Amino acid sequence: MKQHDQTLITAVGRGDPRAFEQIYHAYKNDLMTAAVCLLGGDRSSAEDVLHDVFVAFARRARTLQLTGNLRNYLITICLNRARDLLRRSNRLHYGATAETVSNTQTDPYQLAVASDDASRLMDAIGCLPAEQREVVTLHVHGQLKFREIAEMLDISINTVSSRYRYALNALHGLLAEAGVGSEN
Repeated sequence: MKQHDQTLITAVGRGDPRAFEQIYHAYKNDLMTAAVCLLGGDRSSAEDVLHDVFVAFARRARTLQLTGNLRNYLITICLNRARDLLRRSNRLHYGATAETVSNTQTDPYQLAVASDDASRLMDAIGCLPAEQREVVTLHVHGQLKFREIAEMLDISINTVSSRYRYALNALHGLLAEAGVGSEN
């Protein structure tokens, strides 16, 4: 773990709002993206998960002694909160919003195409089994290595690799059926 992270965690544990704000701003975007993907594009529920992650972190900061990395710790909380929410609601609704598409698009036509492609991608990810969706989300949006995912999910690296490969193959087929990436 980086010494800077432990210093910030200690400061949060002492009630330093600037330290908490620094951690929040450093990790909120990655956590929100992961939560949105894990929850099938449900931005409102993802915001709830993000809130829960930081509340849980703030409550534990006083006694928290990480041996690993703070980012992975927060992503683990995010994954667990998303799983809990899905179990409680027993639903999966996947749909992209215009916010999913980069705000850097200025050409209305390109924005419409990107938004449509993002929507199809979110729909395709939503069709994946939960185990594959988790691995893809943690690898792509969480930027975790397969080894880190294996430790986090308590499965073998080979299982992580297989789930990722199966997910990519499934996504390729689903997106081809939906016409994403093809010239119209």
